[in-house]
Amino acid sequence: MKPFNELGHIALGTALRQLAAQVSKDAEKTYEKFSFEIETKWFPVFYVLASKGADSVVNIAKEINHSHVSVSKIIKEMKASYLIDSYKSVEDSRITLVQLNKRAKAMIPAMQKQCDAIDVAMKQLKQEAGVDLWEALTVIDRHLRFRPISSRVDENIEDIRVVDYAPKYQYAFKDLNVEWISKYWELEEPDYIALNEPENYILNHSGTILIALDKGNPVGCCALIKMDADNYELAKMAVSQKAQGNGIGLILGEKIIERAKLMGIKRLYLESNSVLTPAINLYEKLGFSHIEGATSPYERCNVQMELHLTNAKFS
Repeated sequence: MKPFNELGHIALGTALRQLAAQVSKDAEKTYEKFSFEIETKWFPVFYVLASKGADSVVNIAKEINHSHVSVSKIIKEMKASYLIDSYKSVEDSRITLVQLNKRAKAMIPAMQKQCDAIDVAMKQLKQEAGVDLWEALTVIDRHLRFRPISSRVDENIEDIRVVDYAPKYQYAFKDLNVEWISKYWELEEPDYIALNEPENYILNHSGTILIALDKGNPVGCCALIKMDADNYELAKMAVSQKAQGNGIGLILGEKIIERAKLMGIKRLYLESNSVLTPAINLYEKLGFSHIEGATSPYERCNVQMELHLTNAKFS
């Protein structure tokens, strides 16, 4: 066996805990430099209140992606340190609003100076290391949120795996879709936008792209494109002609519906064409039903379907 210090990413959990401890300890020193006298764990709540004024615990928890219990505890601690005032909402007396008091508001200039200084320091670190730590953490979080490492370990023993989109799959995502579209039609403007810039058009707008791999090779794909908070379009679903007949479309369909549920999506909508009989049969098997009347940006669209996820077959 390798020595522990040579395990690399296998010891990732230990390395992250050590890094988190180092960053937290260093943050305390930074707070002292700027006379910003709060505990580091209070910063997200302090910042939100400094930016927005008064707000409820529920809204603060949503904005900083903390639990209601966690934020309530922080608010209680900040109150005990004479940093926060609370009062009942004029519009709804059932809602308690919290805000920074006069003493806390006097700290805001120090907080702003600290934020500016840290921003400069992190940009310097990026230049030295060649890695943007925040960007890397954001990307990793997106990939682990719905497919944690434990599930990836299970998937690695299977021939067919479904993974989240990564930049290295951009050409496969485009080629797989161009292959089936070009067989029947010409590509249209919305196709070029989605296929040439999937990150900007789909991922950066709260969407998702899944890629099916056969022994590591991309053989299928599908996407969820945000329409509004509750409705997403299931789009750009394609399976390589060489891999068709192996049930990959069904696997992708089940995985994308599972992902939609995890994302809290209430309804999926899709567009197709009556010439694509196998695809329509697949959608019906997945629980989609036919609808009419929606406006489509595609000339080739003559079939529209929807799936209300509360009624989905794969629950």
